[in-house]
Amino acid sequence: MTSISTSAFYNLSIANMDKITQATQNLSQQLSTGNKLTHSYDDPVAAAQMRTMQAADTLSTADTANASAAKASLSLTDSTLSQFTNIITQIQTLATQAASDTTNTTDKANIGTQISAYYQQLVDLSNTKDSYGNYVFSGTSGSTPAYTQDSSGNATYTGGSSASAISLGGSLSVTPSVTGPEVMDFTTSGGVSGNLLTTVKTLADQLTAGTATSDTMNASGGTFDQLTAALNQVSATQTVVGARSAWITTATTVQTTAQTARTSTEATVGGTDYTTATAQLSQQMLALSASQASFAKLSSMSLFTYINN
Repeated sequence: MTSISTSAFYNLSIANMDKITQATQNLSQQLSTGNKLTHSYDDPVAAAQMRTMQAADTLSTADTANASAAKASLSLTDSTLSQFTNIITQIQTLATQAASDTTNTTDKANIGTQISAYYQQLVDLSNTKDSYGNYVFSGTSGSTPAYTQDSSGNATYTGGSSASAISLGGSLSVTPSVTGPEVMDFTTSGGVSGNLLTTVKTLADQLTAGTATSDTMNASGGTFDQLTAALNQVSATQTVVGARSAWITTATTVQTTAQTARTSTEATVGGTDYTTATAQLSQQMLALSASQASFAKLSSMSLFTYINN
């Protein structure tokens, strides 16, 4: 016959009920939070996997924000380039009128004034700002204007030499803007290099002063060739911007697919199996109820004795 002291009985019973109570609380927490890993030591391997995936989720959130910002920047750039196209087309129409032999000096001067107004619009568009206050065409010098004008109104590029790429996740990235020279600088079919703003400013000044002639405007590499080359350059840049925007869509799809896969894995590794957890909770509660009832009954006895056969 083996005897157990009253204090030992109480200690064992309380320890057993505490263990069951803790298990019950853990299961209840799993059901309320949807996370079966209450502590890292519950499953060290699974906990490590979850930390890795959660870190990836954090980076993914930043990448998503980058993609959204880049998409907005490229959209603004695209719409601004469309305005450039419209203005250049208007200038071409006016230049054609000015080059006509039937247009007198006074009318040419008036046309020059109109083109001068278009020139200022082009300069203003060149210094378009995004929602963050950055100059779209300034490249890495986004906080400063892309173009500044001297006392005579001549515009000079003062932005960065390039635009910075931003991460879209993993090895994916995109350059969300273009620099002023990428838009404004061109080369005619005859190999003459020029700049849109300079071409328009020169044309406006010459028409106003009465020095522009149909011969110089129509000559190879002259005004019309330069305006055509400038329009082609803007169009080519707009194509690049569109391709980058499409690339963001592709990269976003890749990231979304990866996120979906992680979510599924996280649910498997660290998520609560509600059916199993509910069944286990019911079993633990029954066990706890039985232990409490047994303890209450036995603790009312004055002697605890186990008989060995």
